[in-house]
Amino acid sequence: MKLVLFNSGRLGALLDDGSVVDLNSAYASLLESKGESDPGAKADSMIPHDMLAFIEKGEEGLSAAREAVNYAKKGTSKGEKLLIEPSDVNLEAPLPSLASRIAMAGANFYDHAADAFSKIRGEDITQEDIRKQVEAGENIPWGFWKQARNVIGTGGEVIHPGRTQRLDYEVEVAAIIGKKGKDIPEEKALDYVYGYTIVLDMSCRDGSRGDRGLFFAKNFDTSVPMGPCIVTADEIEDPHKLGLHLKVDGEVRQDGTQEDMIRGYPWWISFLTRDLTFYQGDIVCGGTCSGTAMDQTPRDSEGKTDPALFLKPGQTIEATVEPIGTLVVKVVAKG
Repeated sequence: MKLVLFNSGRLGALLDDGSVVDLNSAYASLLESKGESDPGAKADSMIPHDMLAFIEKGEEGLSAAREAVNYAKKGTSKGEKLLIEPSDVNLEAPLPSLASRIAMAGANFYDHAADAFSKIRGEDITQEDIRKQVEAGENIPWGFWKQARNVIGTGGEVIHPGRTQRLDYEVEVAAIIGKKGKDIPEEKALDYVYGYTIVLDMSCRDGSRGDRGLFFAKNFDTSVPMGPCIVTADEIEDPHKLGLHLKVDGEVRQDGTQEDMIRGYPWWISFLTRDLTFYQGDIVCGGTCSGTAMDQTPRDSEGKTDPALFLKPGQTIEATVEPIGTLVVKVVAKG
């Protein structure tokens, strides 16, 4: 199921034709047709409008949602409009709640790591070199956190930070945690994943030196585009086989695969939950493939990069991962 938030926070199921089932309304109508004495209250309990509260319902909530979708598709005798036409749908970021934490894996793809380190160090580093480093235990995992208040949805605007001339993009697949867990073993990690969505990791490649671990380069207003939906885990057989694609103004920039991940979601979930409880709605992003402006731009003798490939106000980014869909945002100048 493709779960969305739409039209000022309504919880819905996105169908293949772009229409959306209002899950709470559809379930209430279904319960009423069965003679439920207080269908609205029962629907609010089983399918709350808040995405995090719905995720916390687990399989019970999903089962009710499936019933609601099937009922809405069949139509009702009262002529209720439970299917919202695409033209009347305004999608929002499906998560996070302000309680959610967003963990980001750094340099976690063989192709991206090889290209990025080659450009940064000014030497030829191959994917095979990275593989040897991993096998020898010399490739140290690292990452950072993104802030929930900086999330925007598809159709939103990324505000170009005033401090950078080199704003970069990274298309990533985010795993949404669906069960509370701590010290989760790798072999059970995917059992804790509720579903997957797309995240754009917007990054300042200059202008953030000296932040001493605060990662200002990764955290600024609108720096976490997310969406267009959450695809539940039962519909994605293997998240490590998904394709990653990104265009800037229609030009293909990133065209890769999750198969190039250095460490998969089970490793990261196990690593991150050592002595740290993860909760429903927490998010783990797996990194990006080659094709970012940073890993495609050489440095000159002074270590500077040509800004040509970096983002400018007015440009449109399209990030696609099937079966999740396409996340579209536009870069705008800081007001």
